[in-house]
Amino acid sequence: MTKLSQMNWQRGDVVLCRAPMPSTELRQFKIRPAVIVSADSLNQILDDVMVIPCTSNTSRSITPTQYLIQGDEIAAVGIRVKSVIRCESIFTLSQSMILRKLGSLSPETMNQVNKRLIVALQL
Repeated sequence: MTKLSQMNWQRGDVVLCRAPMPSTELRQFKIRPAVIVSADSLNQILDDVMVIPCTSNTSRSITPTQYLIQGDEIAAVGIRVKSVIRCESIFTLSQSMILRKLGSLSPETMNQVNKRLIVALQL
């Protein structure tokens, strides 16, 4: 059986992971979807990946650093409900904390996420 940490994760994959909760000083974890944003070449050689979390809390106003997954896109990326990709909350995660792949962002959606990362990182 292949270890998850040796999976062929790709940029744009939507994964279910154990994400640290900042409000608990990173001592507690929450199972949540996240989008892999690190380069494919790095994902193959490093034990860590860069991800941005998704949240189903859509009650707040969407900021220029966030992308709303809605409509037909929900099923395509493998999540269950309308969710916000929070590009301002990028973090590094050990690949061993990824539980499984849910789906992948379309090239068009990944382009939208890239634009929001540019805003979040002032690139």
